[in-house]
Amino acid sequence: MIRRAGFAGTWYTERKDELAAQLQSWLQQADVCCPEAARAIIAPHAGYSYSGPTAAWAYKHVGRDVKRVFVLGPSHNVYLDNCAVTRCVSYATPLGDIPIDTAVRSELLASKAFGEMELDTDEGEHSIELHLPYIVQVMGGARF
Repeated sequence: MIRRAGFAGTWYTERKDELAAQLQSWLQQADVCCPEAARAIIAPHAGYSYSGPTAAWAYKHVGRDVKRVFVLGPSHNVYLDNCAVTRCVSYATPLGDIPIDTAVRSELLASKAFGEMELDTDEGEHSIELHLPYIVQVMGGARF
């Protein structure tokens, strides 16, 4: 199962070349404030017309030697009793799909501290999706 990029075309452009150029422009305008690559970042998740340039300041600090990425986001539309993980095997973006580490997902579920998100809940939540194109962009084709 693949999570579609349901907010592409409304909260950010669905056109691959335009999106890549836009993200790259914002990344080039952002400054690096610490010499080391970040181990964690916090970035906004509003539509790119509002949050895109600001998010670039965080994503500018992501190094390409990253092996695993965890994206945590709030649930705006559905009440959850615990943290929930996707049921999908990949997340689609206009810049390319992001594979989900299903082994780590299984470990999280086995801990009983996590639940699973229904696909419609996953696809209806923008808080994670708005980070995905930036992740693909800054990873520059590196596997993660």
